[in-house]
Amino acid sequence: MMRFGPLTWSVIAMLLFTASGEPAFGGTKARPSAVAGSFYPAEPGALRMAVRAFLDRAVPARHERPFALIVPHAGYVYSGQIAADGFRQVEGRDYDVVVILGVNHRASGFQGISVYDGPGYRTPLGTAACDRTLADALRRADERFAYEPRADSSEHSIEVQIPFLQTVLPGVPIVPVVVGGHDERLWDAFARALASALEGRKPLIVASSDLSHYPPHAEACASDRAVLAAVATLDPGEVRWTIEKQMRSSRADLATCACGEGPIVIAMKAAKLLGAGHAAVLGYANSGDTAVGDRSRCVGYGAVAILPGAGEADTAALSPVKPGPAEAELTDVDRRALLEFARATIRQYLDSETAPLFRG
Repeated sequence: MMRFGPLTWSVIAMLLFTASGEPAFGGTKARPSAVAGSFYPAEPGALRMAVRAFLDRAVPARHERPFALIVPHAGYVYSGQIAADGFRQVEGRDYDVVVILGVNHRASGFQGISVYDGPGYRTPLGTAACDRTLADALRRADERFAYEPRADSSEHSIEVQIPFLQTVLPGVPIVPVVVGGHDERLWDAFARALASALEGRKPLIVASSDLSHYPPHAEACASDRAVLAAVATLDPGEVRWTIEKQMRSSRADLATCACGEGPIVIAMKAAKLLGAGHAAVLGYANSGDTAVGDRSRCVGYGAVAILPGAGEADTAALSPVKPGPAEAELTDVDRRALLEFARATIRQYLDSETAPLFRG
């Protein structure tokens, strides 16, 4: 009878796992796109046009160079414009690595932190190379940060950020990280390891998170504004307390206030260790505000920049637009603006399968 040693069994197990429907895209094989054609356009030209259109309509870049961004991760037709509000802040700036903190949606039971160990992520715009030296250093820092292929292979929360990064920071390497579970001590350990590994670098941290899930429009706005105001304090305790308060006082259809709470908290803590001192909310909307959204069942999207130095939290973007009188007639200027927006919506959809966000 043939006998196999422990090393042989390890190799066999790895090969079986790779062939079992959960492909391991680490090592020498770049991770292929998992959601092109569903979350964003699969055709390169359409994807370039979509990203550029969102960036051109984004809020202007601030003077400060962000340490970190918090951006949403839904399909571009829903959250692309709010994501662009964040990425516009870093376009063309001097960074040498981007750490993308995604959140586990796909791997049942995964409670750890998975640091990608492959050469890069492929999108229709090409391959975004991984900074393997930094990724290796993070995995060596703690055995709990080992790469978990099943948390990475079909996860969308990292992938949807990459076409924006390939546009605003072309050629800058990435380190994808998937955060699972709700272990605040693990979040703190990773934030400290990340800040230590990034000392002396010119890093950008991107935390990927949507906000409220599935309440009606008015309730989504209330919950999301409260959570974003808490995030702008850069106090993880305030974020936790606000989320707990919203969940206690909410309707039954509020499933979560921030699916990426872990990435948000890690980004806040690591950025503060690197010198960040204040934050600005850049933009907010929910799926009910989009051309294809259902206002009875919404998901919230916010963009936040975490910035250097001391300062007050900037939450001006959360101020609701004051409605005019219900009986007020549209002016000629209003009619022209609405007509141009309708035309722009049709053009953008035909060109890129996405649509602009009407901001009022």
